[in-house]
Amino acid sequence: MRPANPILAGLYPDPSICRVDGTYYLVNSTFEYLPGLPIHASDDLVTWRLVGHAIHDPGQFDFSAVPDSRGLFAPTIRHHDGKFYIACTLMDAGEVTGNFYVTATDIAGPWSSPVMLPDAPGIDPSLFFHEGRAWWIGCREVVPQGFEGETEVWMRELDLERGMLVGEESVIWTRTMARAVWAEAPHRYERDGWFYLVTAEGGTAFEHSVMVARSRSLTGPFLPCPRNPVLTHRHLGHGVDVQAVGHGDLVHGDGDDWWMAMLGIRPIDGHHILGRETHLAAVEWEEGWPVINPGLGRLDSPVEQPGRWASDGVPELSDFLSVRGFPTFAEQTDLALELRSTGESVSSGAVSAALLRRLTSTESTVAVTLELVDGQDATAGLLLRQSDSTQVRAAAVATSDGVRVSLASRDGVDTVVGSATLPSGPFTLSAVVADGEITVNVASGKGEPVTLGRVSLSALSTETAGGFVGMTFGPYVEGPVGARVRLTGWSHDDRR
Repeated sequence: MRPANPILAGLYPDPSICRVDGTYYLVNSTFEYLPGLPIHASDDLVTWRLVGHAIHDPGQFDFSAVPDSRGLFAPTIRHHDGKFYIACTLMDAGEVTGNFYVTATDIAGPWSSPVMLPDAPGIDPSLFFHEGRAWWIGCREVVPQGFEGETEVWMRELDLERGMLVGEESVIWTRTMARAVWAEAPHRYERDGWFYLVTAEGGTAFEHSVMVARSRSLTGPFLPCPRNPVLTHRHLGHGVDVQAVGHGDLVHGDGDDWWMAMLGIRPIDGHHILGRETHLAAVEWEEGWPVINPGLGRLDSPVEQPGRWASDGVPELSDFLSVRGFPTFAEQTDLALELRSTGESVSSGAVSAALLRRLTSTESTVAVTLELVDGQDATAGLLLRQSDSTQVRAAAVATSDGVRVSLASRDGVDTVVGSATLPSGPFTLSAVVADGEITVNVASGKGEPVTLGRVSLSALSTETAGGFVGMTFGPYVEGPVGARVRLTGWSHDDRR
């Protein structure tokens, strides 16, 4: 069976892939979301299962000051001498910021404390192991800049025993195309006596692309592939179904099988809300160069499939993401998840009480059943989030008349879209994503839903919000510290 793209739908950008003992492993960026750096495994490249996260413990990093779309950037996963390595960049987290790696002997963890490399500048680090030695490869801006976005790729030996860079640094690459911006995401490979370098160019939007170069020497000079870019969709126009294709990583399968994982987006009318997703393409080698999806030269069109995570009842706490902190504000019981306010709002830029999932389709229905805890001055509801300043909230507060529910769309400033008053007791908030808009409904108990309002999908798009993430959704609570809400019901149904 051929993999159906995207293989990981929703907020799964910057994929890196490796293969160990017949199993493929993928890791992705998570930015301000925790747990960080999800790792998926597959035996056939078709069915993927989440096996853990490399950033899974509050002691590894403090994310409380991380702004929107900063945090964990562009990891690389590799395996060497019985141990897994993930190299990554932590951006704008305060005192502990920069490039690091973590290790584990078991892919499911636990993963080590981060090994920081203070003399490794830039972003998008990668690892290359050759003849018993380890090499750190990175991308940084050229100083001084000849033009905005001018970068270079450098490498230096990594001493694994001491956890530090040693020896001389080598600048091995700048760019393929004249004045190309953001030559980044470098990965190294060895095949048939050649050392290969794969990079991205053009920035991680419409002009994104994958470039390849090779050398007989470890440190170059590298010669670009005459067919560069070996993969891009920028020449297909703004109406193509998958865009911004780039950030590729090669992996060797059985025999002559090779594959490339990369990111792409699925826009609607020039806007995308799901974020950058993980795609996969077959690779063949011709004249010593990789050919991506031979005979097609682009990614396959996305395939609509039933949602992979749809359920009734209350999910496990571990099924959710939280922003800038681990969910110490939530507690699981047999019948509910109880959220307690941290004292911060979900638009404050601080650690707030929200449990979120990735939206994986622009044809989705999500619903939460909530109950405000008696005597608590809480505001609680359903959050649809692209960033702190770009979000939609269906918010409920207890009043003397029952429960007052309002729908607000935030683009820097809150705009109330609609409201309703319900009897006291449990209520269900639902969001139907379809036909380019989001319809938010509310129902009391088992009553019929009432529409609070509608918001255009473009209001929650990356094009509106900026940044590098995708839309997430789930229950939240605000108010005084400890104000509570109970999540007693949940459903999520979508098509990819």
